[in-house]
Amino acid sequence: MFNSSPITSWEGAGVFGTFAEGGVGLWVILTIVCCIIPLFVSFSAEKRAEDEHK
Repeated sequence: MFNSSPITSWEGAGVFGTFAEGGVGLWVILTIVCCIIPLFVSFSAEKRAEDEHK
């Protein structure tokens, strides 16, 4: 049972593409930008609030 395979021939076999190899760099940059923008906005708002209360 364990020595047999349901695949008897590789002819006509296809490859499934997952699109993971194409845009990984784009998604990493987009993720970094989406994390940096809120940090920048919150730091600038905090600085403005501190300047108003001096």
